[in-house]
Amino acid sequence: MEKKKILFISHEASLSGAPILLLSILKKFKSSAFFDFDILVLKNGPLYKDFSVLTENIYLENNKNVHENFIKRNLNRIETKIYGKKYTLNQRQDLVKKISANHYDLVYGNTIASLEILTEFKKYNIPTAITIHELSFSLESIMPKELIVQKIKQINYIVCGSKAVGDNLVENYEVPENKISIIHAFVQEQITINQEKFYLKQKHEINESEFVIGIASAQELRKGTDLVPALVKKILQKEPLLKFKFVNLGGSENNQMVRCSKLDAKKLGVEDYIIYIEQNQYPNDYINLFDIFLLLSREDPFPLVMLSAAKLCKPIIAFEKSGGAEEFLDDQSGILVPYLDLDILAEKIISLLQYPEQMKQLGDKIKSKLTEMYSEEILIHKNIAFLQKILSDKS
Repeated sequence: MEKKKILFISHEASLSGAPILLLSILKKFKSSAFFDFDILVLKNGPLYKDFSVLTENIYLENNKNVHENFIKRNLNRIETKIYGKKYTLNQRQDLVKKISANHYDLVYGNTIASLEILTEFKKYNIPTAITIHELSFSLESIMPKELIVQKIKQINYIVCGSKAVGDNLVENYEVPENKISIIHAFVQEQITINQEKFYLKQKHEINESEFVIGIASAQELRKGTDLVPALVKKILQKEPLLKFKFVNLGGSENNQMVRCSKLDAKKLGVEDYIIYIEQNQYPNDYINLFDIFLLLSREDPFPLVMLSAAKLCKPIIAFEKSGGAEEFLDDQSGILVPYLDLDILAEKIISLLQYPEQMKQLGDKIKSKLTEMYSEEILIHKNIAFLQKILSDKS
């Protein structure tokens, strides 16, 4: 029987969650016995070379490299709306026409940023699927709600990265529940640690007697990174003698959110307790350093760093009503605190640090849950089963 053929679309090739996850999945698909695949990357970035080794046919829509923060990306979108598209619709249509000549059995987009180009492939009667990772704030930062509702109706199959994402599409974007499949993100079975704890503690002048609390995140309002200085202040007000450092991993020295955070830290008198680490290729080294991993996100569908922290046996604390973390930690395998309540969050952190055995129990419990329900093997199998069903439906 002739192999089926799929075109996968990555919205960009940046070192961020969605492209990294897609790359991991495609590496597993490379040896598939029932389909071949090509790749279309919509925006260039450091992962482009990694994508290119997986297929003989890779296409690039926009050669612009991706190194912009969330605010700059959205300013660029506004500029494009005012002054005209930087990459014209005609160019996109020509590219889609050219690629469609390969007679794909399915075109599969990754993230809401691939939705518009997916609908162009519908003109050639090619079935389409999309994985949505985003919740409302991110969705509507990329595309107006009315346009999402209009275009998502044209997509044949919708995969959501968490139950929170699926529920949001049903409740707010007119997507029928029976059109949605839930397939969670995963992290690789083996996590490599390049720099051990003692080295990082020496490098950043962290005393062996000090606990390490940390986040690993893009520096933006949605991720709640602005809350760090105020949280550190709350901890010190409640337990002035507590010995700890707070590691804020992400962004860069020139990032506006980082600069504002440093300003707040200085004015609150907590700058000596916070260590700012720039985004780098080894985030797991720092997550491994943490005694407690925090998710301060106001909205986050199912963050990969949360899974990495679980893999490394770290107790996790997150806000209720924040998205995928609530789903992941809902059976007391982690700690959920009321939305944006820094007082209770500070109390939970202090309580954990005072009882190391409880920290260990939570870390072991969340790793066990990850292994049993969210392992790479289980979720790759779900992805393959989903594709087999789609492709058999088409036959």
